[in-house]
Amino acid sequence: MSNNFDKRSSCIDEFELINDKPKSHTLEINDNPVNLFDLNAKGNLVAIPQATHCIEVVVAEINRQLCTWNLFARQNGDIKTSQGGFDFNVGGRRTIRAPDVSFTPKNISCNLTHSQRWGFQGQPFTPTLVVEVSDTEKRSKFEELDHKFMHDYFAPGTAVTLGWLIDPKQKKICVYKRDRDVIRHEHPWEKLDDRVISRAPTPKTSDKEELRLNCPECSAT
Repeated sequence: MSNNFDKRSSCIDEFELINDKPKSHTLEINDNPVNLFDLNAKGNLVAIPQATHCIEVVVAEINRQLCTWNLFARQNGDIKTSQGGFDFNVGGRRTIRAPDVSFTPKNISCNLTHSQRWGFQGQPFTPTLVVEVSDTEKRSKFEELDHKFMHDYFAPGTAVTLGWLIDPKQKKICVYKRDRDVIRHEHPWEKLDDRVISRAPTPKTSDKEELRLNCPECSAT
């Protein structure tokens, strides 16, 4: 099957129907297995190939650590993988994007309507953290993802304040932050020192409650 999805536009109902197919049918485009689709502002389907082993291992580890932080920091937010998309509504047009990992805080999650929770028909909403994991050795791939961060994830009106573009193969990380403008900093693999959500509150304890956590490095309490 060749990639001819960019030749026609799709409505949101068609998008949801097509994204259900890879769950029960094998779909290949240009000999590459496809996991699901994004929907860009022009209504065109954008194929998302299945991730390689090492890429998906990194995605799973980020998701695991983010879930641990969400639990023990008592954030009670929602964490999603690329199986769950968001309508970023770039430029007033429906733009469905599915970050590899995302975090939506409790104050946004608790106010979602039934339509927003169970479909893409409600008002657009976005997470505050987005993470993409990819091999960016080819300059064109980096430029594609950089454009996605700068113009989709951090578009005016989205709630995204922090983004990570992680390349485990090249051992590079780009950190995107929203200030007056979107700022991008590149970090070597071993130099990244950044919280998932800046200034995450410390869990509160009382005389009757002691919070005991195990160190992930040495298992000490």
